Amino acid sequence: MKRYQGNILLIELLIVILFFSLSQVLMVRVFASAHEKSRSSVQLRHALMVCQDVAEQLSASDNPDALLLRLNFTGESGSYFRCEEQGFDVYVHCAEEETAAGTLCTATITAQKDDREILTLPVSRYVPKEGAL
Repeated sequence: MKRYQGNILLIELLIVILFFSLSQVLMVRVFASAHEKSRSSVQLRHALMVCQDVAEQLSASDNPDALLLRLNFTGESGSYFRCEEQGFDVYVHCAEEETAAGTLCTATITAQKDDREILTLPVSRYVPKEGAL
């Protein structure tokens, strides 16, 4: 009788150890996933801040080409590129449309990481001609 009780106790201990080791594995995976999501969220927030800064300056600028060159973008004639040190690249594509009453300047600011688009921000500015209503 005593012998069976000793074996049952060992089996119970093995089951408890197995349960806690499986719980530990699951918790490590959950914490690693949460850490990765936090890191990508910080990067996305930084990309949004950079794109918003460029968008605000573009919407207030009379000469977007000169502004983008001053902001360390490379390129010309409406297509610009800037490499960021935080792991993403910023692209700006500008276009102008002349109308009878003025000029519509549009730009698309895109943040990419490893050729995957993570953020796109459109910007528009209308500049009326003098004397136009």
